[in-house]
Amino acid sequence: MSEIDRPMPGAGGGRAKALRAAIYACIAVQVLIYLYLFVYIGERSDPKGDGMEWVAIMPGAAVLTVGALPAWVLRERQRLLPLALLLAFAGIFLNLAFFYEIVREFAESAAR
Repeated sequence: MSEIDRPMPGAGGGRAKALRAAIYACIAVQVLIYLYLFVYIGERSDPKGDGMEWVAIMPGAAVLTVGALPAWVLRERQRLLPLALLLAFAGIFLNLAFFYEIVREFAESAAR
């Protein structure tokens, strides 16, 4: 840890804790969206089908990694906490956009 990243005594300790807590909450939301993707696909997959509905899990894991990993790594650096929080919110947006796309695909296949 460099001197720049070390917290200064009495300077923004509460703010840093609050930002880290918000980052953890955003990452938890992203993981919950990913876990609900399993439930959603399991409820709507065709039991007599070929199982191709489950292919969406792998890109979902990639979206989770792209959304959560940068925020998780940057949460340790005091100066980069606001950027980490911004990236965590962007990750939630990416995960919701991906989930919406999966919902849309299932709706289109059900309409056929």
